[in-house]
Amino acid sequence: MNKMLMTLASGAARLLPMWVKRLIYRLPWLASCIRGNLNRAVPSGLTQVEVAAGGLAGMRLYLDLKSEKDYWLGTYEPELQKGILELVKPGMVAYDLGANIGYMSLLLAKAVESTGSVYAFEAFPQNARRLAQNVALNGLQQRVKIVEAAVSDRSSPLRF
Repeated sequence: MNKMLMTLASGAARLLPMWVKRLIYRLPWLASCIRGNLNRAVPSGLTQVEVAAGGLAGMRLYLDLKSEKDYWLGTYEPELQKGILELVKPGMVAYDLGANIGYMSLLLAKAVESTGSVYAFEAFPQNARRLAQNVALNGLQQRVKIVEAAVSDRSSPLRF
């Protein structure tokens, strides 16, 4: 039953247009019902999954599906995903400042293709480890350079 619900959710993410997905988020009772059922169906902790839809469809990520469903279903930052895929071209050099676990870094890597490169800055060690795992899982270590540091407009120490 759990596997069937996960398959249904990933299929819906692939097939439903973005306006329908946004409508679901705008109906709190429906979003809560779907989220609650999915939370009961998905495994706990980090799980390797295939992204169902969006710019990373088909790529693999290590995700906590209880709290990171939007990455898995491809609904994370749809306007930013669209902008990256429209504006970033093969051969470019791209920077992801605050790369977190690498969703946008991987999207940038996909857009710049093998002739480009991505510099992914992430200061939080736990996120940097997951970023490295997700980059390696997709075989993009040559294209994505991980910099374990924060980026700021100041050279003085900042409280993080």
